[in-house]
Order: sequence, then C-alpha cells, then structure tokens
Amino acid sequence: MVTDDEKSLIRACVDALRDGIEGFRSRRPQLEMIATAAAALAACRDADQPAGDGRHIAVIEAGTGTGKSFGALVPALVLARARGRRLVVSSSTVALQHQYAEKDAPALQDLLPFDFRYAVAKGRRRYACVAKLVEAAAEAKLQEQDLADGTVVDETAPERRRRTIMLALARDFETQRWNGDRDELAVPVADEVWSDLTTDRQGCLGSRCAEFARCPFYAARQRVKDADLVIANHDLVLSALGMEVGSVLPAPDEAMYVIDEAHSLAAKAVEHLSVRHGLRGAQEWLTDAVEVVRDIVLAMRLPDTLLHDARTCIEPAVASLEGLWQRLHAMQAFGEKKARRFKGGRLPDWMQAGGGTVQDAALSLAKTFVQLREGLLERAPTDGALVTRLLSSMGFYVGRLENLVATWELMLARDAEGASPVARWIELHEDAAGAQDYLVCAAPVSGSDRLQKLLWSRASAAVLMSATLTSCGTFDLFLRQSGLAVFKALKLLRVDSPFDYRRNARLVIPAMRADPGDAEVHTSEVVERMPGLLRTQGTLVLFASGRQMRAVYGAMPEALRRITLLQGTMPKMEMLARHRAAVDRGGRSVLFGLQSMAEGVDLPRAYCTHVVWAKLPFSVPDSPLEEARREWVESQGRSSFMELTLPETAVRFKQGLGRLLRTTEDYGTATVLDRRLVTKRWGSLLMRGLQDFEVVIEPLPEDLDEQR
Repeated sequence: MVTDDEKSLIRACVDALRDGIEGFRSRRPQLEMIATAAAALAACRDADQPAGDGRHIAVIEAGTGTGKSFGALVPALVLARARGRRLVVSSSTVALQHQYAEKDAPALQDLLPFDFRYAVAKGRRRYACVAKLVEAAAEAKLQEQDLADGTVVDETAPERRRRTIMLALARDFETQRWNGDRDELAVPVADEVWSDLTTDRQGCLGSRCAEFARCPFYAARQRVKDADLVIANHDLVLSALGMEVGSVLPAPDEAMYVIDEAHSLAAKAVEHLSVRHGLRGAQEWLTDAVEVVRDIVLAMRLPDTLLHDARTCIEPAVASLEGLWQRLHAMQAFGEKKARRFKGGRLPDWMQAGGGTVQDAALSLAKTFVQLREGLLERAPTDGALVTRLLSSMGFYVGRLENLVATWELMLARDAEGASPVARWIELHEDAAGAQDYLVCAAPVSGSDRLQKLLWSRASAAVLMSATLTSCGTFDLFLRQSGLAVFKALKLLRVDSPFDYRRNARLVIPAMRADPGDAEVHTSEVVERMPGLLRTQGTLVLFASGRQMRAVYGAMPEALRRITLLQGTMPKMEMLARHRAAVDRGGRSVLFGLQSMAEGVDLPRAYCTHVVWAKLPFSVPDSPLEEARREWVESQGRSSFMELTLPETAVRFKQGLGRLLRTTEDYGTATVLDRRLVTKRWGSLLMRGLQDFEVVIEPLPEDLDEQR
C-alpha cells in the first residue's frame, strides 16, 4: 500500500513539474496512470518472497499524449527511493533511450524535491578499448613518421583516412575532449573503423589490462552501479537475464522496472533466444581457428598439446558439417521459400547424429579455448599489448563457437512438456557472389516462459506501458506473449489519449470494388484511387507487403512519384528528414512505407494529416517460426486466426492509425482501402479498442452491393 508520506511526495513532484515545465498539464489519464503504477510498485516483493499472484506488476495502455514517461517515472522514483530499490527504465530503441537520458531524466533531476543519480547502461561494444586505441594510434604515428622521412609507403585513400581518424580519436581521448563512448563522438565513425577499436568480453583483459584505470566501459559500469536510475533498453535487459546477476544491471530482486514500449518485449525475447549458423561458414572459421590457436601457442610458448587438442576437436566437426551440407544439397527440397521446416520440431535421425558430433566437438574445443585464455591472462602483466591482440583475435572464434554450441543445444534439445515448443528449420542462403550455404536455425515459438521465470517472477516490481498493449479490445494477446497471463492479480489499466479524435479525425472506408484477396485487381484499384488521396501536404501511405508498395509506386503518374519517398530506397531517418524538409518548404510530400513506418514515427502537424492503409496489415505466415507458432496453437484445438493472426493484425492496424494525431492541435483523416473491415464478421473485432474516430463508411453502388 502507498503510504501517506509517499502520496504527499508524489503530489509534490507533480506540482514541481507543473510549475517548472512550460505547458505541462497533469490530465486525469496521467493521474490514473500514476495511481496504478504507484499501487503496483508499493507491492514490491523482497528477494526471499515468491512472485505470488503478480500484484507487484502493472500493465498500462496509455494513448498518445497522456504523458507516459512522467506518469511512470514520478511514482517509480518516489517508491524506489522509499523502498530501498533501484529503478531500471527500459525502452525499445536507442533513440527512446536517448530521450530518457537527455531530456526526461535531466528535467526530473532539476525539478523534483529530492536528489537522485542516473546513468545510461550500454553494451561493451559502444565503448572504445583504450589498449586497442593506443596501439592503433602508435601504428598510425609510425606510418606518419615513415612519410615524414620520405619512406615510400604504398597505401590507399581509405587507409589514409583510417590513420587520420585513429590519431584524432587518440588525441581527443588523451586530452579528455572525448570519453571513449561512441555515442559521444562529435563526428560519427564508420563501423569498419570502430570494430578495430572496440572489443567483446572474450577479448577484454579486465583488471589485468594496463589501461584498466581509464577504461571507458568499466567507468560507465561503475556509474551504473552508483546510479539510482539506470536507463537501459530491452536488448540489454534481456541479455542481462542470461549473465551473472548484477554484472550489467541491478539484480532483478533489487530493482523496480519501468518497461516503455512494452509491446515489443515479447518479440525481442524470441529474437534473443533464436540461434543459427551456416554449415559452410562454420567449416571455414573452424579451419581458420586452427591457425589462430597455432599463433597463440607459438607466441606465448604454451604447451603444444593445446594445438593438438584443437585439431582433434575441429577435424570431426568440419567433417560432420560437410556431411550435413552434402545431404541437404542433394535433397534440393527448398523451392521458392528457401526454407525447410521440420514439422513438429522433430529432426530426422541423420541430422541428430551429425549435429551430435558437431556439438560434442564444439564443447571439447570450448575447453581448449578456456585453457588458451588462462595461458594468455598469465602473460598479461609482461606482454599486455600482445596479449590484448591475441585475445581479440581469439575472441572472434570464441563468439562463433558459443553460437555453434547454442544452436545445436537448441536443435537437439527435447521440448519440455507443457512449455512452448522450439521451431527448427534449414534456410538456403546465397551470398553476394552467389555461393550457397545452408543455415541451421532454431527458435522457441514464444519467449513467455523465459520472461515469466527470469524477469517477472524475480523483479521487485514492474510497470509495463505502451500505446498499443490491447488488441481487439483486450490485453489477452499481450499477457500471453509476455508471460504475464499466469499472474491473476496484476493491475491492468487502459487510459485513452486526451486528443479529441471525434472532433479532429475521421476514419474513412471507401467504396472499394476490389477484394484484397485478389492482389492484382486490388492493387489496380489502389493505384486508381491514389491521386485523389495524395492531396494533403503530408501523407503517410502504409502497405502490408513490399510487393504491392513497389507496384503502386511504379504505376503512379510521374508527378506523384517525384513527391513520394519509397521505403527501402534510402535509410529511414533520411527519408523522414527529406519529408519534413519538403513540408517545411511549403510543398507536398508522400511517404510510402511498411510496418516499421507504422510505429515509432512522429510526424506532428502538417507533416502528416492523412494516413492511408492500402490493406489491413495481416502478416503472411511464410516464415518457419510463424508457421510453427500457428501449428502449435492448432495442435491444441484452438484457432490460430482468432488467437494470433487477428489480434496481431489489430495491434499493427492501431499502431499505423496512431501516426495521425501527435499533438492536441493535430487533425486529419485515416483511409483504409480494405472493405473487409466492414464486410467480414471479424472486422468489428479489429475496430474494438481503436481511437474514437468519426467513422465514415462510403456506400457501395446498389448493384455491386447486391453481388456481395
């Protein structure tokens, strides 16, 4: 229960924001959100308490404009401080993480009537390795000296640019103008250059490194350990669940969580649990790994038995991988889909046998790599630079080996009774040169089990929020997919956007003649209607398939193509910047996009006064993972259409419509070129839970209406 003192402090915080932020208004929806979040956080559990019925968790759908960030952060900061917990805020994207770190947290730090410290948690790869930076700069200086002495140096323009960048970065770091954080660079550095300056945990000497005292990553980690508020992202939170407790983020039972954009968490969990590797690709790096082991053994004068052990492991693994490749290549059973799924997740005997050999060899090789690492670390005090270089080169293969082991562990594991099954499949892959490989792939059809066991059942308390957590008017889909359905007393709240949709927005369903089931005819009618739809200054047209998007674009008049930006022809951020610039100049601009343009895109005012859905965003279950999910549901006598397809479509549909009104002054129209919204019985389910639009259904001609 929230105490009177805690309530008073929350009210004082809201008053401070109202007084300190121009235009800030605490509307009723935000106050409801604050109350619900506070109630869940006040029910926080101790480390030795079971998760129980989930009363320590709140799930809140808050429409655009409700002030979600402050509505969750204010009670979370107050309750975390009062209950001796640390607060972890997780967002779905790096961009939103930056918003919390550069806007929201500083504002709260300035205005709230108590002090708190905050830090941003990021992965090791976002920071420079000082040892590698020093070595790269030293090499660059030698090259500069050779040039100054008149020595002929055969180098390319990219090599000269790389040398200039290395020297500049080292100079800025030494003079403390740059702290080693990639996100703090004044001028961005290309990935191929940055990869030479950073490392992973396998290539890091840790406290044995000569540069440990000024390591940017460990400095950032210490700031995270000292912070009251840790700003992370979903990928990092999920990664931390599989690491040593407290090594990256606070231990779950010591932390309260605010999960923003929570609708993407379940998919992220599946992505984290998914594994794959190429059969030929694995053969190649395993063969190369022998040379790296040989170099380490010779350079460090380590026992020759380590090289012998590595060869003994690698040879049978390579032979087995080649046998699997040949077997699959002889089958030629992929067709247009380029993928073959093992129905029910059951592998044939020949794949189990070959995979078992690979797994056994990989596990033995992993032990050899551990011995090599120990030998290298022993030499770190005397040969730090060389050890860092060798560890870095070995780290590449250790990472590949860990993925190889993880892939075959999941491929060969027996599905636990009652748990969601694992999808297993093979993909045919061709590189740019046309060389073929077969990818061995495995993924659980759901990440709900992992989230439930490792996060919700261990967290002290959690608030999950997003503008799209309900589908077809209920939270059911989200609760199932996120592992929260088992908790019967968690707090559910849905607060509508304060925007006046009824007054400022219309949802129009035109009198379309074509049924989307006939793709060619439907596309022709979309093309026919498009000129009449693209009359506003800023228009966003969303497509359910790239094929239809490109077909419509190609068939439009040249004058419309000139003002239309097509997703896939340029980076998304550049596309949005060009669109805004065109509107700012007073011109018209049209965005053609797919699902990724239907969420996380902020186009207020004239940037978007018309959203067009060319077709309802049903996904085609053509991926092996999606096929396996539907197979699993159907095998239990349930309808995959009603349980998965329709609710997931409802979420995507609502996300797209949410691009229309972004501020209280916005207005506009949403047009859906898909008559099924009113002709199919399930259409009314898709309409449940939508924003309160004025709905306009254009009547069909009488003769066409009778035919239907």
